[in-house]
Amino acid sequence: MKSIAINGKFLGANLNGVHRTAAYFSRELAKHSAGHTGVRLLTPPGTVGNPEFPGLVGQTASGVFNGGQGWEMVTLPMAARDDLLVNFCNLAPLLHGNSVVMIHDAQTFLHPEDYTGKQAMFYRALLPWIGKRARRILTVSEFSRGSLVAHGVGTRDKIDVVHNGTDHLLDAPPDPLVLSRHGLTSGKYVMCLGSTKGYKNIRAVFDAMRDASVQGIPLVVAGGPPPAQYEAAGWQPPAGTIFTGFVSDAEMRALLEGAAVFVFPSLTEGFGLPPVEAMHCGCPVVSARAGAMPEVVGQAALMVSADRPDEYRAAIESVLRDGELAARLRAAGSARAAELTWDAAGARLWQVIRGLL
Repeated sequence: MKSIAINGKFLGANLNGVHRTAAYFSRELAKHSAGHTGVRLLTPPGTVGNPEFPGLVGQTASGVFNGGQGWEMVTLPMAARDDLLVNFCNLAPLLHGNSVVMIHDAQTFLHPEDYTGKQAMFYRALLPWIGKRARRILTVSEFSRGSLVAHGVGTRDKIDVVHNGTDHLLDAPPDPLVLSRHGLTSGKYVMCLGSTKGYKNIRAVFDAMRDASVQGIPLVVAGGPPPAQYEAAGWQPPAGTIFTGFVSDAEMRALLEGAAVFVFPSLTEGFGLPPVEAMHCGCPVVSARAGAMPEVVGQAALMVSADRPDEYRAAIESVLRDGELAARLRAAGSARAAELTWDAAGARLWQVIRGLL
């Protein structure tokens, strides 16, 4: 049985959403393959790792290029030439024919306006080539699989779905001081995540929460940019909106545990971790009926039309007003979240990878 090499370039970068899931997938692949085959995490020279994942220790791969795209496209495939090379961050070297690549979504095809021109062009040009060269393509939802097929990145029979795990937030003990720091009372605020990307659709929540019937309960925008950037985009936050700025996992968990409702308005998502994280924290969820969200949250959230602020408003009000509904959503959310663990994701990942060794 061949060994596995993991593209560990992510370990030397700031851990954004894709990089963090790559770290969890790498950890799970090592765990589930133990006793069956060896796993090496190959990293560029100078990579010091990340304290958030102390168990992930890279093995330096050096060559003609020791950083950037040159390392990933030339040095990495040489270092992994005898292995099955697994890539979790959308990109993979074209020079390695025995590779697996996880492409999380087709956002640069669906919403290119939310990326820099060069970034969108780069991904749109390169992803079909990467998909053609890889032995298998992994993605995180049936919705993403359909999107990748529609945009020529791969054929349906070449793409395997491996749902993300979602229970990582529970590793961090909640930090309730974040509520007092922002003058919040548990159970007395509505929450969403901050972003000025158009497809994240935060403006719909702003519009919904400006209505007089939900005034008096604040909207909390966790993470994301400061208020001025929303206003520059032409989006007017409701009066009294609280912008937290960056929050740690411990603070995010506390905010979700204290929120009366979590609202997720994205026009599209390849998976959509935040609403399931909210479910893990016992928070009722209102979600757009868009992208992978019907698949991911199922019947455990109130689903509304993505572009209808009046539907968001009605759903938020119903949860705030109806204690029995809120309790049902918490119970259903907890049950759905329990199905989407990292251990389950690792078992599914190993099922796919094992067949390629």
